[in-house]
Amino acid sequence: MRAGTAPSRMTLFAIAALAVPSLILLGGCGSSSSSDSSDEEGPPRGVVTVTYQKPAGEEDRIGKELLVASETKAVASALAKTFELPNPLTVKGVNGLGGGPFYNPEDNSITLPYGFADLVYELEAESNPEESEYEIGERIGAVNSFILAHEFGHALIANYELPVLGKEEDAADAISTVVLLNVPNGAQYAASAASFWADFSNRQEPPAVLEYADQHSLDLQRAFDILCWTAGSSKRSFEEVAELEALPESRLETCRAEYEQLAGSMEKVLRPHLEHRINLLGAESN
Repeated sequence: MRAGTAPSRMTLFAIAALAVPSLILLGGCGSSSSSDSSDEEGPPRGVVTVTYQKPAGEEDRIGKELLVASETKAVASALAKTFELPNPLTVKGVNGLGGGPFYNPEDNSITLPYGFADLVYELEAESNPEESEYEIGERIGAVNSFILAHEFGHALIANYELPVLGKEEDAADAISTVVLLNVPNGAQYAASAASFWADFSNRQEPPAVLEYADQHSLDLQRAFDILCWTAGSSKRSFEEVAELEALPESRLETCRAEYEQLAGSMEKVLRPHLEHRINLLGAESN
């Protein structure tokens, strides 16, 4: 597979296959009755509508194809049901690139530009030429899942009026990482997302003043944060991240505590809004 060509069936299959275990775990969290039943005082919880704009060109067509293969509707619905999102959410696939994916609190919607999905595809193909089409597909699926969960994190913050100390964009990254780490093989997917942001950071060398002023942390900082939280999520992940020698020892030794604080805080602020108990620390407690 080369950048600039349409994704193969193998690549699309890998993306779709990655979404399945995520759906199994997310759909199984909590009680289905609380997520699917109607609330007399408001609309049903966990309702998601996904719309796709008709592609305007080849890049848009590829981008839409990638979003569909990523099971965008099913994953968004699983997230909304798991966290019992109180208001209907709309996910929009649109033409072009614009400013990239974003959440709009005014209409409770997530916009996913086809151009950005295509950009992910191009960058992963260029950055990992030694990998198979299936492996590239898995990477693309992991990044698309991370981005969707990131924007859903903004939706959680807005819908539940969650407290945010610091940048909301960092908080959304944290929510997305915790979500990924709680699905089968989630550490691998989180690491793929971190790798993407590290590769994406090449456009910021050296960072312009505008990048420092942005609401997002620098892409390389985002990559290191995701990698640290991944390391802190389990002993196995810690050892695997340590072998990469990507994080300084001084940061690596704080990662377990960082992840426990992060996941525990996320569970604590969401618990009052949910009928079921979320265990975001996972099965491994040490």
